[in-house]
Amino acid sequence: MISLPNCDDIARTLAVRRPQLLPPQAAQRCAAVALVLREQQQGGPEILLMQRTVHRHDPWSGNLSFPGGRIDPEDESACAAAKRETQEEVALDLEDARLLGQLDDEYGVRVPIRVSGFVFEVETGVSVQLNNEASRYFWVPFSRLLEPGNHASRTVLWEGSPVTVSSFHIAESVPPLWGLTYRFLIQLLRHTGLTLPA
Repeated sequence: MISLPNCDDIARTLAVRRPQLLPPQAAQRCAAVALVLREQQQGGPEILLMQRTVHRHDPWSGNLSFPGGRIDPEDESACAAAKRETQEEVALDLEDARLLGQLDDEYGVRVPIRVSGFVFEVETGVSVQLNNEASRYFWVPFSRLLEPGNHASRTVLWEGSPVTVSSFHIAESVPPLWGLTYRFLIQLLRHTGLTLPA
């Protein structure tokens, strides 16, 4: 039986490590995402995922993601951008939320982008309200994240062409979680001391 961390455990783990911050590369956009957690009675914390609205100008159209987006010149920091985007996309105000820590930056593989990830805890009873950038949302318990059958290589379409990627499966009729979002998810599990069962 795997011992699942709570948000206090995650905060202590992230507090003793220095995140790897990557410089933006040429012609590269910068973005930030929020990994929003809430405690529950069993199964470890839950993490918030949303499905992006299908839009032909969005390279991540229809994909699962964390709330987040581009860092604007008006944003004081990457963390401020993650908070702003979360407020806009899912109506969660993270100004008074508990910041548990920052993960390592990630570069996009297929899109020229650098993304910073911040982990927050919100109250259990918070209400999520989606704007037009998201079509639905999911709270996924850590216990489900550690079920080995949910992690596999799958074929997805990228710009109309099939590619094989590492991914996480939530449920039928829900697209697999892959790409940058999956890499941040695995980072969070790894830095918290959790590994996926073989």
